[in-house]
Amino acid sequence: MNAVLLTAVLQATSDVANQFNNYLMLGYFVMWLIVMVYIVTLVVRQRNLKQDLQLMQQILQDHEEESES
Repeated sequence: MNAVLLTAVLQATSDVANQFNNYLMLGYFVMWLIVMVYIVTLVVRQRNLKQDLQLMQQILQDHEEESES
């Protein structure tokens, strides 16, 4: 009788631990996903800033050429 009770308690504890591990893995995955989305956002913003800077330089150069003529 004690062996059956002990087995039931250990199995219940094991199920709780497995569920905790599943939540832990899910948490790591969600954090990894958030970090990746943030990095991609930063890369896109940097690319857009470089394009804006090139456009501003081109506009300034065109304006200087018009002023000279």
